[in-house]
Amino acid sequence: MPFRALFLLALMTTLTHCAPPEVAEPAIETGEQPQALTPGGSLRFMTYNIKHGELSSLETVANVIKAQAPDLVALQEVDVLTVRSNKVDQAARLGQLTGMFYSFIPSLTNYDSGQYGLALLSRYPIRSAQRVPLRSAAEQRVLALFEVELEPSRLIPVAVTHFGTTGASERVQQAEDIKAALAGKPWALLGGDLNASPSESSISSLLQQFTDAWARGGSGSGYTSPAILPTKRIDYVLLGSAWTSPPTTSVVNAASQSDHRPVAATVILPWSQTLFGDRVPSTAVQGDDTRAVEVGVRFRSNVSGTIEALRFYRGTSNANGYVAHLWSNTGTLLAQVPVKDGRIPGWQEAPLPTPISITAGTVYVVSYFTSNGQFARDVSGLANAVVSGNLTAPGSASVGGNGVFLYTSSGGFPSSSYKDANYWADVRFKPAASP
Repeated sequence: MPFRALFLLALMTTLTHCAPPEVAEPAIETGEQPQALTPGGSLRFMTYNIKHGELSSLETVANVIKAQAPDLVALQEVDVLTVRSNKVDQAARLGQLTGMFYSFIPSLTNYDSGQYGLALLSRYPIRSAQRVPLRSAAEQRVLALFEVELEPSRLIPVAVTHFGTTGASERVQQAEDIKAALAGKPWALLGGDLNASPSESSISSLLQQFTDAWARGGSGSGYTSPAILPTKRIDYVLLGSAWTSPPTTSVVNAASQSDHRPVAATVILPWSQTLFGDRVPSTAVQGDDTRAVEVGVRFRSNVSGTIEALRFYRGTSNANGYVAHLWSNTGTLLAQVPVKDGRIPGWQEAPLPTPISITAGTVYVVSYFTSNGQFARDVSGLANAVVSGNLTAPGSASVGGNGVFLYTSSGGFPSSSYKDANYWADVRFKPAASP
């Protein structure tokens, strides 16, 4: 079903009062409805000052964006129906060219016979938008605040801004206004051209509430401006306090399309995590071992939460199916669930009827019983720790052996280990604090 580009505008006169968003939906067909994010996956957030397309065509700008495959794009210096941009609605056009939802918020509502401001592109529906004026010494600056629905009923705040150029004191005020607007929103993502180096007071102020994605997960200088030969870092992706996993952050090598280079950060979705994700074993079937066996992996989380499902990688068929188990590290059975034979090869997953609470820092065991052996196994796969989000499969030596197995005719607690093998048993984990 084709979806429509979305234009949302809400004029907000103070930080504490706003009118309901005014919604208009031009019937611009841009592709198929985006698919919901896979739980436990990642989200790629990009910020880009496009200089109202002055230095290159919107098609070229769109190509820069598409090459990064972002889920969300914070855009600054966007023209809508201005004379200088040939009366083009640049937000709508970029939505069209990238196949993404879009929403535009003006900084200047009457500029060159049109409007000028900020926009968001999103692979996922934009459910609301607000215009938050910031204290400004000259040109009006704003925060564009959106709610994006990543999954049904799971919304996160995404914000875009462009700080002033009058002086450092103006930017400090704008930082304080943004902190107030995003207070109590730990899942917020903020992208923008902040016109300030990392040492400036406005950035220090923002970092009291946010994490700098480049400082946490980038390398090198991070310089973004001027694009042709960058000498300063003034474009940022900032993460709210709930985004605890280190991001992977890069400056995009786009030297001629604007006067800024984009910044893109990939963050792990923290509300549904797995150890191994979509990774696959190098040995999907231990074909020479057909004995009935229970195989598993020791793991822990650095935050408390719940185990929502048990999963494992299966490389061959078993007409009798499987039984997956969750244990304490001393062998107390916490949950078990039958798993029917499914697609081969691939990850097999079974939701738990009742999620099981786990405690931060405590070691648990996830395992499964197969009556005909032929399990997935990678020798030395757990010689070193495997870390994914809040979850860790400890290195074998640190926990007295990891992965674990037990030869048994009916299943049981696995505690023996052999050559630090990874048996590719896994969980789906939800941290206690989730949106």
